[in-house]
Amino acid sequence: MISGCPPVTLSSVGTHCNHRVHAQFVRPVGHAVCRRHLRLRHSSKTVSPVAAVNKDEGQLTVQSPVAALKRLQSRLRGAENGAKSRRPLSQLMCVCVLCLVFRQCKLQPQSAFTWCTVGAVDHVPAEEAAAPDYKVVVALCAAVSLICSIDRASISVAIVPMAEQYGWSDSVKGAISSSFFLGYTITNLIGGYVATKYSSKVVLGGGVVLWSLFTVFTPTAADLGLMLVPLLLSRGIMGAGEGVAFPAISNLFSNWVPVSAKSRSLGLAYSAGQIGNIVALITSPLIINQFGWKSAFWLYGTLGLTWMLAWVPLVPDQPPNKTRAARQLGGSGNIEVSSKSEQGVNSLGDVPWRRFLNNKALWGLVAVHCSFGVGPLVCLSWLPSYYSDEWGLDVAKSSFLSGLPWAISFALANLAGFTADNLINKKVLTITATRKLMQGIASLGPATCLTFLAMQKSGPDGGNLMLSAALLTGTLGLGGFQAAGYGSNHQDLSPKYSGILFGLTNASASSAGALAVFATGVLLDKTDSWSVIFGAVAVVYALGFAGFALLGSGELQYYDD
Repeated sequence: MISGCPPVTLSSVGTHCNHRVHAQFVRPVGHAVCRRHLRLRHSSKTVSPVAAVNKDEGQLTVQSPVAALKRLQSRLRGAENGAKSRRPLSQLMCVCVLCLVFRQCKLQPQSAFTWCTVGAVDHVPAEEAAAPDYKVVVALCAAVSLICSIDRASISVAIVPMAEQYGWSDSVKGAISSSFFLGYTITNLIGGYVATKYSSKVVLGGGVVLWSLFTVFTPTAADLGLMLVPLLLSRGIMGAGEGVAFPAISNLFSNWVPVSAKSRSLGLAYSAGQIGNIVALITSPLIINQFGWKSAFWLYGTLGLTWMLAWVPLVPDQPPNKTRAARQLGGSGNIEVSSKSEQGVNSLGDVPWRRFLNNKALWGLVAVHCSFGVGPLVCLSWLPSYYSDEWGLDVAKSSFLSGLPWAISFALANLAGFTADNLINKKVLTITATRKLMQGIASLGPATCLTFLAMQKSGPDGGNLMLSAALLTGTLGLGGFQAAGYGSNHQDLSPKYSGILFGLTNASASSAGALAVFATGVLLDKTDSWSVIFGAVAVVYALGFAGFALLGSGELQYYDD
């Protein structure tokens, strides 16, 4: 920040800068300004002879002295109209004088000097100044993650009385549960691209409305019968609505959240989904016992529509930095946006698909994400059935045992986020080492618990309910460390394409999860053995981490260059 700059008139700067003025006025002022930059309060950056605005996610660069003069004239007009500015006009005049010094002295761009971050050369509109803090966006995204999980998990409880009413086998229950993930997989791919190309706010809001409406419609679809076609379609469309949620959230965070806070912010958003599972698993039995299973879908479906009442007015269509860049580009054409995360993707042809496919770090991420598409989804979909089939517990009695693992996962996910940020910010570990450490806990911990669970006897005849519940709690609870492992890795690899990358890996994980949920029903019909299920899932966890450990990376991947 420049303070105490000498008063300068617009005429002396803009139109009468001849040789005499240059020798007597411009040159001394330029030297004075260069001396004063050593006492600036803000952090310094080395830039070319232009005024720059640097943010966490972007850099706006004035490209010429003429542009600086035009912007100064605009500010003077704004001052005459009573507009407020964030820096004294004398400071802005000095910037223009310094630009003219470079022009008069014929200095080249390589003659860079250390200059301050001039944070507001432009007048800041009221709507931009009123933009919410990134924490508001994080809080709302965490809330919608919670609602997303409630709507998705409610079927795992409701399907028990639904199967009794309609006479469904385990294979049919598996088909109904997996139909959700088919729609979820498709829109994961589309959602990542659309959220990057257009407004992430609109994409996320549209997904919330879609899945909320079809959650409400689920009981009607089940009553229609017709060989389950309406119900399967309803669940698939609901999954399509939820499929855009996390790619859009990933893209929102790449533009809104500072790098130093991303692990814990993503940890909060992801772990809120665990709270959603808890809410669904605990409250659904109470609602079902009091009002019937249909009322659970009707109630939960209204939550997303209520959330929209806060989302629409509180969050702008674009983050503040991007809004400012677009305004400057539209006004003078002299602003260049260099933020990788804020540069849009105009078409599918602009996405470097071939570089994605040839990138081993991305394949490592796909491997571990797929393992988490299998493990948690099998547990989420089948835990109430496991306690009912093996231990004779109804949904009300098993609700605490089904919900406890997600509470532990919520706590550990947030602990992992803060721990990872501290390890990275204090340079204790590299980003790559931090991600692999957190993911090792998240993958190998569940694999160990499930291996022991597969070796235990189950059921009242010789089994131990508390031991089995403890091992399942460890499986899902330790999995919470993934929020600071693979869950944060997409933005490490590419802030610009983080939404698309998340869509790609999550689509792969959803496909694996849909197949695993359906296969679980088929295997149970054929073997009637939960040990087979738990042992197979343990192997998937271990293989997923092995792929990430060998191929994964936390370093920025240059997909464009």
